[in-house]
Amino acid sequence: KQWYQRRVAITAGIAHVLGAKEFLQRRKESKTPVLASACPGWICYAEKTHGALILPYISKIRSPQSILGALVKTTVSRHLQRSISDIYHVSLMPCFDKKLEASRTEFKISKGSDIIPEIDLVLSTAELWELWGEDIRENCGKDVDHKFTSVLDLEKPYPMRTVPGGTSGSFSAGILRTSITELWNGRIPVDSTVDFKVLRNKDLREAKVTCEGETISFVQAYGFRNIQNIINKIKTGRCSYDYVEIMACPNGCVNGGGQIVLQEKCDIERVQEIFESVQNIVKTMKLDDILSKFPDVTLFETSYKVIEKSVSAISTQW
Repeated sequence: KQWYQRRVAITAGIAHVLGAKEFLQRRKESKTPVLASACPGWICYAEKTHGALILPYISKIRSPQSILGALVKTTVSRHLQRSISDIYHVSLMPCFDKKLEASRTEFKISKGSDIIPEIDLVLSTAELWELWGEDIRENCGKDVDHKFTSVLDLEKPYPMRTVPGGTSGSFSAGILRTSITELWNGRIPVDSTVDFKVLRNKDLREAKVTCEGETISFVQAYGFRNIQNIINKIKTGRCSYDYVEIMACPNGCVNGGGQIVLQEKCDIERVQEIFESVQNIVKTMKLDDILSKFPDVTLFETSYKVIEKSVSAISTQW
C-alpha cells in the first residue's frame, strides 16, 4: 500500500476559475445572482426547502472536495495504472455535512454492477483529532510530510493559493478577481479593489467594483439568518447582488461543525487572522491552464434536484 496526499487548495483554484467562467456567462444572459454551491448544508436546505424556485440560481461547479474526488478516481487512477476500486480516497474536512455531499449519487461511478464513490470516507478535523491520540497530537506537524508522496503534482506547473477574502474557500473573492481580469483586462488593479465591507452584521459582507460605468457586486452571506434574507430578496425580485457566497455556518468554514472543539475560549476573528496569515502567495491558475490539462470540464460540474419533504427524518433522501 502507498499513501498520497493532495491539498484541496488546487481544486479550489479550479472551482474559482470555472466559477468565474460560469458567472460571466450567466451575467451576459441576465441570469444572476449566482449562488455558490460549495456548502453541502446550504445545498441540502435549498433542495428540500426552496426547490425549483432557487435551484436554477445555484452554481453548477462542484465543490473543491468533489472536484478532487473526481480527479482521484479518474486522472490519478490512470496515472497509477490501477483500477478505481483499488483506490481508497479519504477527505479531511471541517464539516460533517461533507459526508452527505460525498454520498450523493451524482458523485459515484458505475463500473459494471458496482457503484464506486469518488470519495470513500470523509473525516472531520475533530474526528481525526480523536483518532490520532495524545502522542501524535503532541508531535503534530513535526514528522508528517515525509510519510506522503505526491502523484500528479499539479502545484508544480500550476501553483495555487487560498485567495485572501474569507476562510470558507474564498469563492466570492477568487471568482471576483478572475471576473475583473476577464471583464476589464487589467484596466483596474485587482488586489487594490477587492475589499469586502461589513453590511448589517459581520457574516454579511459585500465587495463592489466599478469600471467604465459597469458595477459588479459580490457578497459573502454566512449563517441561516443571512441566507433567509438573500432568498427572500431573490423571491421578491429585490436582489441586486451578482454573486453570493453562501455558507450555512456562522463565521463560515473556519467555524464549521466538524472542527476541533477547543477547551478554552478562542476569538473566532483571531482564528481567521491566523488562517489568512499562513497562506502562500503564488501565481493564480488561469482558465487556459485548466482547459489544456482537463479539456472535458463537465467532469467538474454537477446538478441539483428537488427533494420532497418526508414525514420521517429517517427516510430522508440526500
